[in-house]
Formats: sequence, structure tokens, C-alpha cells
Amino acid sequence: MFDFDASARNIVPNRYRQVALSTDLTSLDPDWLIAHFTGREAYMRTRFIVARKGQETTLLEVDRENDTDLFSPITAVRVLAEPQDCLYVTDNWADAGIPSHLAAVADRHPGFRCVVIEGRYSHVSFILNPDPIRLHVLDIVPPFPSKLVDQVTRVLDGAEDLPPIVVVPVLTDSREVLADERNPVPQQLLVPCRGSGIDVDNISVSYLDERPAEKDWVLLGCERSDQIHNWFYKKPPDLVDTCPRKFLPQLSQSDGPVLTRCCLLQEGIEDRADAVFVPWGASLDEVRDAIELIVEQTGVAWSHI
Repeated sequence: MFDFDASARNIVPNRYRQVALSTDLTSLDPDWLIAHFTGREAYMRTRFIVARKGQETTLLEVDRENDTDLFSPITAVRVLAEPQDCLYVTDNWADAGIPSHLAAVADRHPGFRCVVIEGRYSHVSFILNPDPIRLHVLDIVPPFPSKLVDQVTRVLDGAEDLPPIVVVPVLTDSREVLADERNPVPQQLLVPCRGSGIDVDNISVSYLDERPAEKDWVLLGCERSDQIHNWFYKKPPDLVDTCPRKFLPQLSQSDGPVLTRCCLLQEGIEDRADAVFVPWGASLDEVRDAIELIVEQTGVAWSHI
């Protein structure tokens, strides 16, 4: 009949077509709901019913007489979440088939055991007992948006098979690092490439990858750009280090897993004590591999039913 633990963490339907919606009910009293739905016909894929009375919502699980007929009578009903524990949210951004989208909506509405989401295409699904992985994505900006945060988000946007993950951006603005370490700010600035997205008022910016004529500049970069400068100009630069590793100590291991980038990593991913690293120019496949490793390490409990 009912074969999963309703108190388990991160319960999400395997397919949103398992979820039916019943509105304008007379009552959401558990006994009334059980009596009301028992014996009524349900579609062959229906496993859950979102029952609503006005703005109140209850989540039910149902069992049917058989799975072969197009419709068959409901033989059993159990209440998974009552109105005081359940919130119905309309969010046209969320794809109801993506666990991390469900988790993101639930994260914006804390305090509920069950968050039912009417999302993109008007599809309805839910997350019960949300407790997602909080993945801290440490990156250096500009450019905006953060490339790594954007890549992680794009991977999760299509990840029906990954557990609920909430992205927590941890961003360091390299211009603020420069201002903190060089006062006054230098008038000549060297950055690794135009992809750095640096634009500072009243400061001349040169790009290391274009091998410009040497000036009395400050290099805003990391170890690899320091190595390139030494190769080009046969001497070390005046360097303001913006390597993500420098900013890892601001995060406690108790905050959750960390994903960041490393300019010295050419390809693949690297698991270190304080974070999982991808290359500075990581592909989406490499980002996906890193997320999968973090999921494995975290051992998050989730039920994709």
C-alpha cells in the first residue's frame, strides 16, 4: 500500500503527472478527506492529491485498486501534510520536474514541512521535508554574472536526477580587494584577459594575454597570471592576488560543501580538503562532475518516488 517513510528528508515525486489537484473542497479535516476520496476513481498515474480549500492546502497519498485500468477506485488514503504544515506557492520560474527548483522555492519559504509548487507550464509538484544540500559556490567577480554560479545554475536547471540543491553564491569583488590592498588605487592595472570584465573609472586597464608593452602597473590576478608575467617580462609583477583559495578560510566546513575554480587546474576536477575545484575555464560537463562528487560526499538523503 504505502511504502515510503513520510518523515524522510527531501521527498519529491518522480514525475509531476503523479500529482493531481483537487480544489474547492468542503473540508480539509483528515477524516473527511479520507472518506471523501476513498472509492472515488483516480487516473492510472495518480499517486498524490493536492487538496485545497480556499488558500489552505493538504497533501494526500492514495492507493488505487489497480495500475492497469485508465481509472480505478481509490482504496486507501493517507495524509502527508496538513494545512498548518503545507504552503501552496505559484512560481512561474520553477520547473516542477527539477528537484533543485522545488528546493529553491521551498528555501524562499522556510518553516513548512511541505511546499507545493505550481510552476512553469502550470504543472504542480511538491517537496516534503525539505533539507537540500546548500552548495556554496565561491567565485571572483567581475565579470557579472559569476561564470561559475551561472554554470552551476545551468547544470541544475536540467538535472532531474540530482537531489535538491540550493546554490549559495559566495562572491568576492576583485576591485574591492584591489582597493583594500592598494591605497591609493594604482593608475595602471593589468588583468589576465578581457574576460576579467574589469572596468575601473579613471584607471588604464591592460590585458596580459595580449602581451602589452610593459608599464608601471599592478597585476590583479593569480598564480598562473603571475607565471605568465614572469615569462613575458622576465620579472615578477606587483601582484594583488585574487586566487579563490585565498578566500576559502572565510567559509567554515560546517557551512556546507564548497565548489570553486583554480587557474592551475587544466582539466577535470580536483577534490581538496577545503573545496572541490574545477578549471578556471571549466566546461559544463566538468561542473556536473564536480556537483555529482559533492552529492556523493554529502550523502544527502532524498526520496525520488
